[in-house]
Amino acid sequence: MFTSITCLFLGSVIIGSLMPIGKMSDMKMLSVIFKRNNFLRGDKSQPKFNGKNNEDHYVEYVYSIPLGLTVGEGLVNAIGAAFEKPVKVLSEGGRIFIRIYFEKLPEIIPYSNVPIRKSAKWLMPIGYGLDGWLWHDLDRDAVHMNVSGATRQGKTVFLKNLITYLCEHKTDYVKFHLIDMKGGLEFGRYENLRQVEGVASNIEEAEQMLERIRLDIDKKMKFFKRRGFNNIVNTPIRTRHVIIIDEAAELTPDKHTLPKLKESMQNCQDTMSHIARVAGALGYRLVFCTQYATADTLPRQVKQNSDAKIAFKLPTGTASRVAIDEDGAQYLPNAGRAIYKTHERETVQVPLLDDKEMMERLQPFMKEVSELDAPKDYSVPETDGSNIIEFGKA
Repeated sequence: MFTSITCLFLGSVIIGSLMPIGKMSDMKMLSVIFKRNNFLRGDKSQPKFNGKNNEDHYVEYVYSIPLGLTVGEGLVNAIGAAFEKPVKVLSEGGRIFIRIYFEKLPEIIPYSNVPIRKSAKWLMPIGYGLDGWLWHDLDRDAVHMNVSGATRQGKTVFLKNLITYLCEHKTDYVKFHLIDMKGGLEFGRYENLRQVEGVASNIEEAEQMLERIRLDIDKKMKFFKRRGFNNIVNTPIRTRHVIIIDEAAELTPDKHTLPKLKESMQNCQDTMSHIARVAGALGYRLVFCTQYATADTLPRQVKQNSDAKIAFKLPTGTASRVAIDEDGAQYLPNAGRAIYKTHERETVQVPLLDDKEMMERLQPFMKEVSELDAPKDYSVPETDGSNIIEFGKA
C-alpha cells in the first residue's frame, strides 16, 4: 500500500530562494533536492532512477529509495516547495514515486458536480482531489471522524454536504443526532427532517441527548450479545446513527467554569469518549468538530478512536499537528481546501453547497404538519432491542 503525502503549497516556502526554478528540468531539480536533504546512497550517488510514467494529468518519476533511508516529512516538504505545480510523493516497495500534476485544484467545486454512486456501502464525498473524487466509507474506512478548521474555512459547508448527501442517498437508514453549540443557529434548520432524532443547542440539552444515546448504546450492546453479533457491518442491520457535534470546544470546562456547569460538561466529555470507544461496532458514527484543535478541546479518547481526520485551514502548525498529527493545515490556500487523513493523506477541495440549494434538496425529507404536531418521546424503549434497531433486507 502506498504511503502518501500531497504537497500543494508553492515554491519558496523552504528552498525556493536557493534554486533558480525556471532554469532546471524536473529531474535536475529533484537531483538537487535529494542532495540538499541528504537523500543519497552510501557512496553519495543519487537514488537510482527507475523510469518515468506519463499520465493524462500528471508525470511520475520513480526512484529507488537508498538503503537504510525513509521518505520523511522534510524531504516531502522540500519537493513540494520547489515546484509551482501540485506534487504528490508516494512510497512503496523500496521506491519513491513523485507525481507532478499539470493543473492545480480548482478553488470552487459545486455540490451539483458530485457524482451519484449507487452503492450499498455507506459512502460520502469528501471532496475533489488531484486524482478525482475522494470518497469516505463510514463503515469500512473509519467509523468516527474529527473535523477542524478556522471560521469560514469550510467546516460548516462540509457538515452540510454530509447531512444532505446521506439524506439523499441513505434516506431510510440514516439517523442524525445533532449538537450545535452555536445556540442551534446552524443545526436548527434540520430539526424537522425525518432523519433527525433531535437537535441540542446548549450544554443542558447536549447532556440530555448524550445520556439518551448512552442508554440506547447499553441496550443495543445487550441485544448484540444475545444475537451473537460483534459488529453491525456483519449483520442485516442497515440503520446508522450519525452524531455530529459542532463547536465541541464549548463542552470543555476550564478553571472559570461554575461547578454545576462543569459537571454537565464533564458528563458530556465522558459520554463522547464512551461513544468513540465502544459504539462504532453498534452502528454509531461520531463526527467531532471544533474550530481550533488543542489537547484540551479534543478529548484523547475521541482523537485516538477517530481514524479519519479532516482539517481545513488552521492558524498554526501546532493546531495542525493536534488535528492531523502533522503540519500542513496552516498552509492551505483557500476556503474549502482541506486535508483528509486516514492511513494516507490527501488534499481536496470540498464541494460548495449554499443554503438555498441545500434546503431545496432537503425539502422532500421534511416532516408533514401532522408529524410536527405529534408529541416527542425521548424515552428509551423497554424492549429486547428489535424495535430500536431497524433491519433491512438481508
